[in-house]
Amino acid sequence: MYPYKKTKIYFSPWTALLLAAFIYFASPELLAALLFAALAHELGHYAMLRKMNVAVTQIHISPFGAKISTDDRKRLSYGGEILTVLAGPISNLALALLLGYMGSYSEVAYLFAGAQLVLGLFNLLPIHPLDGSRFLWLLTAWCTEPFTADRISFKIHLFTTTILLLVAILLLYIEKGSPFLLLGIAGPLWYGWEQKRLVKPRGNR
Repeated sequence: MYPYKKTKIYFSPWTALLLAAFIYFASPELLAALLFAALAHELGHYAMLRKMNVAVTQIHISPFGAKISTDDRKRLSYGGEILTVLAGPISNLALALLLGYMGSYSEVAYLFAGAQLVLGLFNLLPIHPLDGSRFLWLLTAWCTEPFTADRISFKIHLFTTTILLLVAILLLYIEKGSPFLLLGIAGPLWYGWEQKRLVKPRGNR
């Protein structure tokens, strides 16, 4: 077991701008519900890592989520990484059930339950850099090998993000919805294309 190290937390400058824009366009209650859901999600990952005696050295928070860096001296098995990846969404879904039950006593609890449910399910989508994509990669690599997992996860990411982008544009056009839908999909699209360079052509294996 490695000695405990203090976790450093960094905020992207764009995070503050996004929060300011969200406060302007949305209600304070909705913002609080989303922030609470995001906190519960990351605490789920963090708690599982600590349970496995992995030192979390850094948490970098950006508009597209949080990236957790760990001590490289502690290597997790595929099974251990899968448990860590799923700990975030499971925390959200468990809190969604609890807050949904509390909704009979306080109506605002339904809003918080909805935020937990949406964030938990959204993170299970198989798109980079969400937990669903990491889970898919780990499971595929476990059953085959990492290069095959790279190719499969990227193709599924590209297909899923394309469908989501088309749906978001359609909803924006028909329902005059929030442009935050497009922002939420733009991040995974950009991240996915950045990761494409890691996927080598079949002939270079």
